Amino acid sequence: MRFITVNLSNKEIVETEFDQSNYGYFGGRGLIAQFLTDYCDPTCDPLGPDNPLIFTTGYFAGTPLSTSNRLSIGAKSPLTGGIKESNSGGTMARRMTDHKIKVIMFTGQSPDWVYCYVDKNGEVHLEDASEFVGMWTYPTCDAFRERYDARVAISCIGPAGEILARTSSIMSAEMGTGLPCRAGARGGMGAVMGSKHLKALVVAHSDDPYCPLDELTAEQQAEFKELNKTIVSCIKANPLSGNVMPLYGSAAGVDTTGKMGALPYLNFSGKFTPDWERLGTVKWRENLLNHGGHSTIPCQPSCIVRCSNEYHHSDGHYLSAGIEYETVALCGSNLGIFDTDSVCTIDRLCDDMGCDTIDMGNALAVMMDEHVMEFGDAEAAINMVKTALDPANEYGKPLLDGCAAIADYLGIGSRPGIKRVASSKRQAFAAYDPRILRGYGLTWERGPMGADHTSGSAATYMAQLTPEQQADFSLGANCTCDCFMCLFSWSAVFYNPAGKPAIARMAGILAGKEEGPGQEMIFENGNRILAMEYAWNERAGIYHDDDYFYGGEDNFMYHEPAQATGAPYWSIHKGPPPAPATPPGGGAKSDSEKVREALTKKD
Repeated sequence: MRFITVNLSNKEIVETEFDQSNYGYFGGRGLIAQFLTDYCDPTCDPLGPDNPLIFTTGYFAGTPLSTSNRLSIGAKSPLTGGIKESNSGGTMARRMTDHKIKVIMFTGQSPDWVYCYVDKNGEVHLEDASEFVGMWTYPTCDAFRERYDARVAISCIGPAGEILARTSSIMSAEMGTGLPCRAGARGGMGAVMGSKHLKALVVAHSDDPYCPLDELTAEQQAEFKELNKTIVSCIKANPLSGNVMPLYGSAAGVDTTGKMGALPYLNFSGKFTPDWERLGTVKWRENLLNHGGHSTIPCQPSCIVRCSNEYHHSDGHYLSAGIEYETVALCGSNLGIFDTDSVCTIDRLCDDMGCDTIDMGNALAVMMDEHVMEFGDAEAAINMVKTALDPANEYGKPLLDGCAAIADYLGIGSRPGIKRVASSKRQAFAAYDPRILRGYGLTWERGPMGADHTSGSAATYMAQLTPEQQADFSLGANCTCDCFMCLFSWSAVFYNPAGKPAIARMAGILAGKEEGPGQEMIFENGNRILAMEYAWNERAGIYHDDDYFYGGEDNFMYHEPAQATGAPYWSIHKGPPPAPATPPGGGAKSDSEKVREALTKKD
């Protein structure tokens, strides 16, 4: 495999051999942690020349393993100041693998705007990008397809990345449609790319694509493919990944969190969301189909979950694609907006300018809480996003810098009292109320990347573990997930008794092992990555003593109860929550029993 370093300061391109045996079972997130440890000073300016921007593929990229063609992008985050790996679907990881490229690392800063092009023979070039500067991501992708062909993989930034907005994303083209709707959205990787004056990475298809299985013996290939059948069975047997996700996409999560009171509503007010069904699976799919859209789209090669979608406005024109649960919840119910057209309009604006919908939804909610706009005013929210790049909009740049930045701009951080800001390490909350799903909150407080939306493998509270142990168990499991495959497939594999041994053995086969490893490798691998991330953050000045939500002990989550449980979020700093009172004539109630009881008392 190939490790390509592109020095943007002097335009030097150097290629070295990538030897997987030096990196164990690291792919994606693990490689980001290793390369940032090796090549990045944690104290560097995240928008300066010493912060490398790394594109890498997963451990199983190019194999038949479902959803293994994830793209990982990493750098020091300009949003959190800590280590960051952001991953997405699309075709980029597969095109890189086709050319035997494992890593492309961009260093330095170009004096002029450029894009990196890998031609069909695998040769790497830097080209003038001046004509693309200022373009939003949709016309940018159209222009590159016109210049080359429809099969090129594209990862690019929009104007948000060009102005170094701290929640700017790197948007990658989806498989089949070519639409720039697959986002490496979190942590401001688009700003790092913009700081380097790098508009896009464009990779042509190969007429002779590389496949890692070709290097195995016939017996190894047969064993790998047989185990892959087990993985396919796990994914198809799981109700979520096998049935619900293809039809509804991840937006189906609205039904679950809506019923249990964990769906964000009016800036995480903690109240049950009234009429959540207006964003739920039935209404969502009804609008999707009636407006002319469709679902069951694979975002990347080899995906059998096929949870992506294409949404059309009620008047029939194409609006947006790849709409996820996080966007529906945070740009919908969290703002008091229950119109799917409006939610998807915000999604399209964010994708096109290249910014994170999670931080955007939370930032708009803070503005509504402060009466800059009113909850439920979809027109005002859409206009605020639409004009965010306009210098006349005083809120524009803070809005694009994220939830914590807009809170700072509005003076919330400096005034006394409770801080109603859903952010940890300056990265906004994902769409799960941590007062209901404490496991998420634990990972958001303790996690090296803040409130990461993919860090909750163990979302429900596990009383047998200390809070730190549960957070690290969940985070570590997701570290390996981000080395191997998409979270939606991973969940089906991780919780199936046949899944973990099969995926571990498949990793061993690629490594050339005659047997093993056992499934314990999954946790050992993840824990190694997590330890590297914690160590890197400490050198950057980020310590566990500071693991609090925005505003420290004044954050609203520590004080305001959720309606479903009648209790606030119990911080990781407080240790295990107190034992629940024993009800008359019975044993202690579990968390789930208390939630169910609260649901029956819903107004």
